[in-house]
Amino acid sequence: MSFSSPSSPPHALASFGWDEAWAAEFAPYADRGLLPGRVVRVDRGQCDVMTADGLVRADTAFVTPHDPLRVICTGDWAAVDAGGNPRYARAYLPRRTAFVRSTSSQRSEGQILAANVDHAIIAVSLAVELDLGRIERFLALAWESGA
Repeated sequence: MSFSSPSSPPHALASFGWDEAWAAEFAPYADRGLLPGRVVRVDRGQCDVMTADGLVRADTAFVTPHDPLRVICTGDWAAVDAGGNPRYARAYLPRRTAFVRSTSSQRSEGQILAANVDHAIIAVSLAVELDLGRIERFLALAWESGA
C-alpha cells in the first residue's frame, strides 16, 4: 500500500497510518478544500488533529451527534478546515476498527474509546496476583474491536 511513487517522498501522514484507501475515502472532502488529519486527542468539544502541516486544534461541533458511538474520537481520520479561527472538524471517515466499552450508567449504550487501531497489546503488572476476569475483559474488548 504505497501512497507514493518510488521517486516521491511518502505522504506526511503515512507514519500515522494514512494510505491509499484513506486517500480514496477522503477524496470528496479534499474537493471541498478540507485537510485530512488523524485525531490524537479529544476533550471538551475540541480535538487535536495531526495534519500534514502539523498539529491543529479543531472544534468538534459538527461531529458531535447524540449517539455516543458516533462522536469523533482518538484515532479517527478527520476532515478539518484549512484555515480559520476557530477551525472545525467537519466530518470523519468511516472507521475500520473501534474500541467500545459499556458505559458505567444504567443505559445500554457504549462508549467509544479509540478508532482505527490495527494492533492491541494487553499488559498487566506481575507485582500483584493476576485478575483473570480483568484480563478476559481486556481480551474481549480487543477481539471485538477488530484490531
